[in-house]
Amino acid sequence: MRLLLVAATPPELAPSLDWLRSRAERSERNVLTFARSEVEVLFTGVGILATAYVLGQRLATAALPQLAVQAGIAGAYHRDGLPLGSVIRVSSEVLADLGAEDANGQLLTPRDIGFPPGPPYDDQGVLRPAAEAPLPFPAVAGATVHRCTGTEATRRSRLASFPDIQVESMEGAAFFHACMLAGVSALQLRGISNYAGERRREEWQIDLAVHNVNAALQQVLLPFVR
Repeated sequence: MRLLLVAATPPELAPSLDWLRSRAERSERNVLTFARSEVEVLFTGVGILATAYVLGQRLATAALPQLAVQAGIAGAYHRDGLPLGSVIRVSSEVLADLGAEDANGQLLTPRDIGFPPGPPYDDQGVLRPAAEAPLPFPAVAGATVHRCTGTEATRRSRLASFPDIQVESMEGAAFFHACMLAGVSALQLRGISNYAGERRREEWQIDLAVHNVNAALQQVLLPFVR
């Protein structure tokens, strides 16, 4: 089986790369070979544009993976229910700052201004990849943004436009978009590193989030690399 392991930056995958290399039968550049699988590692860079471009290039080739897994960190929109360091599976994505600004400052989505979304989005402009096998991580709704939330006003505004969103990242929707158009199964795992709202950098738990999401990722990959 061919798997594609995706992250924005190398530090987000460093623990799992060491773990994979220690188990691989062969390693050549960014491809690790095991008895029953091949794991290709791809770093996209930060943000929607970088992720879309790099994944678009990769998924335009003939050798498509059967499964793509994106791992990284995320900010949670609510403080209850998702403790810092917890690991979640993002089951849907919206582009939370794509569109136009209304006179009152509220977001107008492309659908609001007369550009209804087409595939792979549903009628509400949501990306919903087919569910993979059940996993022991909460499934949450994600929002992808160009600019991470740094004020309570922005948090409230985004929740007003998309009441169901629970976490935000800068790459998730681009990952789902590319995989769904290419017909590749997609799984997105993230560790909660901070709470979206007033920017309190001293409260963030990036190291814990990276550690825990890598532990979860290794749990998912273990059947493929035994």
